[in-house]
Amino acid sequence: MTPAANSLNTQPVLIDGRWRAPVASDTFRAIDPTTGASQEAVWPVSAWSDVDAALVAAVAAAAELAKVPGEKLALFLERYAERLALQSDQLIAIAHAQTALAIKPRLSDIELPRTLDQLRQAATAAREGSWRLPVIDRPRNIRAAAFGLGPVVVLPPANFPFAYGAVTGGDFAAAIAAGNPVLAKAHPGHPGVSQLAAVEALAALQETGLPPATVQLLHGISPSDGERLVADLRVGATGFTGGHAAGQRLSAAAAASGRVIWVEMGSLNPVVLLPSALAERGPEIAGELVASVTGSAGQFCTKPGVVFFIDDAAGLSFLRSLTERFAAVGPQVLLSPLGQSRLVAAVESLKAAGARVVVGGAAGAGSCRYLGTLLEVTAAELLANPEALLVEAFGNATVLVRCATFDELTRGMMPLQGALAGSVYCGTSGRDDVQAATIIAHLLSRVGRLIENRMPTGLAVSPAMQHGGPWPSASPPFFSAVGMPWSLLRFARRICYDGLSQQRLPECLRDQPPVGQPWRSIDGAWTRS
Repeated sequence: MTPAANSLNTQPVLIDGRWRAPVASDTFRAIDPTTGASQEAVWPVSAWSDVDAALVAAVAAAAELAKVPGEKLALFLERYAERLALQSDQLIAIAHAQTALAIKPRLSDIELPRTLDQLRQAATAAREGSWRLPVIDRPRNIRAAAFGLGPVVVLPPANFPFAYGAVTGGDFAAAIAAGNPVLAKAHPGHPGVSQLAAVEALAALQETGLPPATVQLLHGISPSDGERLVADLRVGATGFTGGHAAGQRLSAAAAASGRVIWVEMGSLNPVVLLPSALAERGPEIAGELVASVTGSAGQFCTKPGVVFFIDDAAGLSFLRSLTERFAAVGPQVLLSPLGQSRLVAAVESLKAAGARVVVGGAAGAGSCRYLGTLLEVTAAELLANPEALLVEAFGNATVLVRCATFDELTRGMMPLQGALAGSVYCGTSGRDDVQAATIIAHLLSRVGRLIENRMPTGLAVSPAMQHGGPWPSASPPFFSAVGMPWSLLRFARRICYDGLSQQRLPECLRDQPPVGQPWRSIDGAWTRS
């Protein structure tokens, strides 16, 4: 049951296991992106006293969770996933109403199932314990493993109400599986999703006997209090997914006090189309590019924002096919008026820097709408003004870089900054193998995930997945927001136990491994069985 609002219709916050009236410094309403109209519910922007109360409760919960076995954490995550599945229709309806993301296939067939699977993968990681990477030097009696950091703050993005949600997403799941309480701040674009999910999380906590402050929810805090929060010495770590301006500001605030913060801020995700690939299947690749840039109105952090190709006969044929397909897309609904204004500003900035509009380039009629947009520059123009032309336009827009030769294409790639992903399309004949090797070498220094013959949008929730990259796409560059158990290590620290007796060691570091532990001791060190 959704918690009741107070007499002013302001929604409650979840602090220390109790839904209570907020101490609000301001309020906001969610927007229906299809109409631009404000929705009825009033959501609070909590004052610092709410944040402080949640931190006090989180610190106490962290001390309790440090003694909780992974099996119990796994049971919570599994029960929580079960409860969310039972609420799937309502969750999807709320998410659609507050984001305009399509019910089918996006929310019901892709994102929510991925979210439930992610929670279950986190449960598996918590139960098996291999993420702790235990090492035992028995002759010296020195032992080390990874353990939870303490309270984790989760600050989610607008574009994934489930898979990256404050109380449902990968940061949340990884933090809990590593034994940390979560203080979640809902995104103002879909606060109703976080509220309903938190109701189910609290019920699952009660059913499995975890501390009530293991999951807490605030709906909003001021930007200054956000910086204060990530810098608070009671916070073990913060997981942030969102735009560059906020991510850089929060990173600076956390660093100033020595706090850990993991940020994913989006990127250009370069795509390189080699001549053989375009000669073999240019129209097919054009269709893939249009689908990648305009799927969910391009509101993916892995959307291709810059595309390199050579202006030969195959390249020109590809461009004609691409232009026709983009022109057929028409206006699309974005997540919010703010998202629309930011996309308009980004495209106007690109145009001012010399990019030419091939298709689109303007807002559509009605609220939050923008035309599918294709811009172009030459490699020479890009090299003359890279800072202004290598700008992320978050939404259904991308920039083509037309190159006269392969050498010009490789030079054009030099100013690229860190990205989450990058793709290279190669021919099947092997004629461009040398060129492909050159492109791959360029991309590897700039991306967290390298892809062949596929667009960068869409990523599997797999232990092998890497979703992070060099600055400014994310930081630190070795982390991954996706992929259990690796992603748990973002919210953990390594502790060494030097000379402790067996009874004082954590169970995972004793000479006899715990039941179900998939590690064994060989010559004094634990390795996978």
